[in-house]
Amino acid sequence: MAVGKAGGSDDAPGFQWTLTLLPAFPIVLLVLRLWQLSGQDLNTMLLLVQHVHALELASSLVISLLEVPPAILLTAHLLGLMSLVSGDRGRTSRLERAAERTPNWLVAASVLWSLLVWELRFVPTLLLLGCAIAGLTVRKRGRADLVFPVCVVLPVAVGVLEYLWFFPAILDAIGTGDVASALLLIAPPLLAPFLTGPLPERVAWAGTHGVATLGALVTPFALLAMFLNVPVLPSVALVLGDADRKPTEVALGNVVTVDDTMTTLLDSHRDVRFVPNDRLLDKVLCPGPAQIPHTLTTAHGWLLEDAALDWLLPAKSPQGTTDPRCDGRIP
Repeated sequence: MAVGKAGGSDDAPGFQWTLTLLPAFPIVLLVLRLWQLSGQDLNTMLLLVQHVHALELASSLVISLLEVPPAILLTAHLLGLMSLVSGDRGRTSRLERAAERTPNWLVAASVLWSLLVWELRFVPTLLLLGCAIAGLTVRKRGRADLVFPVCVVLPVAVGVLEYLWFFPAILDAIGTGDVASALLLIAPPLLAPFLTGPLPERVAWAGTHGVATLGALVTPFALLAMFLNVPVLPSVALVLGDADRKPTEVALGNVVTVDDTMTTLLDSHRDVRFVPNDRLLDKVLCPGPAQIPHTLTTAHGWLLEDAALDWLLPAKSPQGTTDPRCDGRIP
């Protein structure tokens, strides 16, 4: 999205180039994921391209980036509204025009979707965005009678409710040294009342369009970093035996393909192994890195890293979490 001052229309060449290149970004992500998975070895990458289906990669991409579109939309909408209410500069930027043209139902749908797919620790940030957008919308429409209840009372009330709900989790996060989770729970309710009004005119452009420009530059790299850590092949432990069918080794890695005679495995060192099926004694599905939580902090029994969608949809514990074979040990 172009975020600079727009003296022309949305048909400017730079904007058209952006729209043209945008569909290529997911393809670049998929190719780089295979390149990273192959250990930057061309032959290994060609093997993966041959056997890894596009649907597998696309599924991993969609599942891993579910929370990104509403985050981009809500943040851009907030910055556009803040720029609009912070002063009239005589011309409208694309960021401001995008904020004006975004329908309210789409903003509301983005908030509801985020409530489902964002991790619990990001809910205070989502409520901050929602309160700020509501307050700025009221100011933009000139509803002076609603400024105090929407721009002051609403964010303060929401913040108090957040602190009441997350108070045990905040104490738990502080006690365990989980600084990131503590800040994510404490900071947004404090900031929300200050984001429902205009910025000083002298810093409005830098505080809105500067932040949007920085976000447009950083977001592709952040998405790339997120997707490069997403598993696209199943993690397994293969118990291998000798001619007497006695277990001699546990091979850990990702299954690339299986045929009548061989199991192709990409091991933890990014080396390809062709394992004869007659040596295969047992196979165990192991949890990947993405299934292992980084924090055990909970709020009323729910992990802060879980999303509401995880609670609503039926789920099971990752298979192999306590299996010694997933640690490379022979049973």
